[in-house]
Amino acid sequence: MHEDLLGYLLNALEPLEMRRVEAALQASPELRAELARLKAAMEPLEEDTSPTVFQPPSDLISKTMAGIPPLSGTPAHSDGDLESSETTDKPNTSGPTTSRISALGKAHLAQSDRFRWSDVIASGVAAVVLVSLVLPSILNRRYEARKISCQDNLRRIGVAVTNYALSDPRQQLPALKAEGPEAFAGIYAVRLHEAGLIDSRSLLWCPSLDRPNWLGQSIPTVTQLAASSSPQLAALQRDSGGSYGFSLGVMDGKVYRPAKYQGRSSFAILGDVPMKDQQSDSEGLSGGNYGHEAKGVNLLFEDGRVQFMRREDAVLTKDHPFLNHRGQIAAGINLNDATLAPSWQPPFLDARQQ
Repeated sequence: MHEDLLGYLLNALEPLEMRRVEAALQASPELRAELARLKAAMEPLEEDTSPTVFQPPSDLISKTMAGIPPLSGTPAHSDGDLESSETTDKPNTSGPTTSRISALGKAHLAQSDRFRWSDVIASGVAAVVLVSLVLPSILNRRYEARKISCQDNLRRIGVAVTNYALSDPRQQLPALKAEGPEAFAGIYAVRLHEAGLIDSRSLLWCPSLDRPNWLGQSIPTVTQLAASSSPQLAALQRDSGGSYGFSLGVMDGKVYRPAKYQGRSSFAILGDVPMKDQQSDSEGLSGGNYGHEAKGVNLLFEDGRVQFMRREDAVLTKDHPFLNHRGQIAAGINLNDATLAPSWQPPFLDARQQ
């Protein structure tokens, strides 16, 4: 019953138990006395719920400020100065305490700025490293894409040249004249266009070069060449073949003729060429406006094979693609001597093109 009395005092019993204990208390004076003793014993344990107000010591501020080390250039302050500032109704914002706190805040901000600048520098270095790793890959992919697009152009023009030769009774490549308005390498494009084998001038542009002005113009006809004045003819001869070079033909003994199509794997008929108007070049690849980042040229051979030749490898080949066997940019000196030249180039150094 002792536990029930304790639960009764704490109001922790069920309602039915509470009524049972109350009935027992009414019937037993001993239980009432026991309940009174328990209640008296529990009174010291009751909490004082009234709020307690603590008053800080009057010298708390002065002791706290005295424990802060002085900053360099900041004069030390006495307790009297601090206590006098406490007794004023309004704080003096220009007083020593405020000055010290302001100096501490500025020092903290300066330190934070240094951390932020270090983060910026680290981020910048990381960005530079990332760009240095990624940029070469991007540029190389762009270079490869343009080189492949150029090779595709050469293959498509090569198909047109092959069809032209196979439809010719003597199976010859497009013919250049030895002199006159048709005495230039770019006459290839004119012949192929008039034969209905190419209709888009975009095929004549190497994507590795800047977009030319002639790209939107039509390919001229033989009639237009014959009717053009000297300045107009020179412009047509320069632009007709686009940015590619074509075979200048060959010498068959003392007779000049177009090369005969034989499907040779070493006879170049079309390719990139340096865009420079010159009559002689000891290397055949020096100077000029190069595509493919001046690393080399694409060449199309009679058998339809396209090969990328580096500039340094051209001088090592048995049949230099841009020079005949005499080292000239002119027609080959025999039937197997292939020479490619820009659109405006005549088959002979002293040829008249008017």
